[in-house]
Amino acid sequence: MMYWIILLTMGVLHAQSFSANTNIASPLQLITLAVLFFYILRSQQKWQAVKYSFIFSIASFCSGIYWLYISMNTYGNLPPPLAAGGVFLLSCYLCLYPAFASFIFKYINPKVSIYATLLLATTWATGEWLRATLLTGFPWLNIAYAHVDSPLSAWTTLWGTYGLAFLIAWIASLLALCFIYIKQSSIQKVGIPALIIFSIISIGKGLQYIDWSVPIQDPLSVRLVQGNIDQYEKFHPTTKYSSMMKNFTLAAQETTSKDSPPQIVIFPETIIPSFQFQLPIEFWESIIQQARTQQSHYLIGTPYLIDTAEKSLITNSVILLNGQTQANDIYAGHHIQHYDKQHLVPFGEYIPYGFQWFVNALGIPLGNFDIGTHRQDNFIIHNQVFAANICYEDIFGDELLDSLFPYQKENKQIDPGATILFNISNLAWFGDSAALHQHLQMARMRAIETARPILRATNTGATAHINEKGVVLASLPYLSAGILDVEVQGMSGFTPYAYGKNYPFLLLMGIILIFAFYKRKNK
Repeated sequence: MMYWIILLTMGVLHAQSFSANTNIASPLQLITLAVLFFYILRSQQKWQAVKYSFIFSIASFCSGIYWLYISMNTYGNLPPPLAAGGVFLLSCYLCLYPAFASFIFKYINPKVSIYATLLLATTWATGEWLRATLLTGFPWLNIAYAHVDSPLSAWTTLWGTYGLAFLIAWIASLLALCFIYIKQSSIQKVGIPALIIFSIISIGKGLQYIDWSVPIQDPLSVRLVQGNIDQYEKFHPTTKYSSMMKNFTLAAQETTSKDSPPQIVIFPETIIPSFQFQLPIEFWESIIQQARTQQSHYLIGTPYLIDTAEKSLITNSVILLNGQTQANDIYAGHHIQHYDKQHLVPFGEYIPYGFQWFVNALGIPLGNFDIGTHRQDNFIIHNQVFAANICYEDIFGDELLDSLFPYQKENKQIDPGATILFNISNLAWFGDSAALHQHLQMARMRAIETARPILRATNTGATAHINEKGVVLASLPYLSAGILDVEVQGMSGFTPYAYGKNYPFLLLMGIILIFAFYKRKNK
């Protein structure tokens, strides 16, 4: 029974490595994962390894995504037992991936060795990739993100977070192997695992000094708006209009620097909780006039309805307007540049087949959007190129990469590729929880992977300016209304990961697994 207590405790502590205390995140994650791997490496049976993984993972996922309870109970009106059950069932599903990874590892190689640590890291990292890919994917709490402030983070410039997850899992398994050797009084065997760990960390430290991108064009002054609008206030008929205007009132405030009025104002996700034609045209005229007065471009999060020849499309979008925009064009959904969200949230933004009853029980508004097209035009403003992503799209790193590269648009003009990334989100559904910091942690890793600055405009946090090295240069306090005026420098250039995406990682994992199965077959 002692292993139950140890693994449950390690799982809970493992989830804390994705919390706000970045000083302990990296070592805490490695130590807790190493304890699990110690049990897996020493397990005698495949199902023992599966059991150990499941115990650890259920504690980690339940502790790490507990905030889903808030959205289901507080805003979805599910009774506490059902909301808690929903979190538990999702956690059980997520546990299948590490459990399967442990099963495959033990099936291929039951012996304790350095080769075994490499194989365990391979199956574990492959499980992370599968968890992020199958059934729309949910890569939250990928083990790589705990290391955004460590030298290891620079490895993502070569092969992304899944490549880093492989290295993290290998380090943790090597630590476990060292402990096994010490327990066996074979201290002389510790040297090689220690050398491998030292080499991985040292190379990561060296990679931090490589500048994969360089400044391009002049920096821009950007205002990020954080409205801190309560969800009930946002959607209630009597307070909906006033809640919208709070964001625009914030946007109109005097700049903190008289010399740099905002050239661009970015608003959070769906600050306008109605379709554009459901608002009086005078509303849009007033917003256009405000943008004209500020001499600013507004990037506004809103649901958007577009009539096409085939059907009407309903999207979760960012629209661009300025002082020259015509209100009638917004109202009709014509001639307005917009970005439409591509990776929708199950149950929140689209209804999986057979789950209409569950969505009805939740009662969350705006719950059935259409998917945006794959390669959409970037926003070109004052010679900088802005690529948008909405909500949790920025946790799917490989899906952002195409926007970095030039391509020919439908009108035959060339989109030169993004120099700045920006995300708009609304995490008010999850209250004052770890979700806010966890999301920021993942966004910072996107900046490192792409070598691009990232701007985040959110309703409750984290509204932030992140540079191309993943460093938060400025941010607003969580759960507070305010504006963040920043000067952002666009960057040009590409990391190896931007070129190769996840293919080098998948190729290496495939080679190792094929070799391992072949070796087992020929024993």
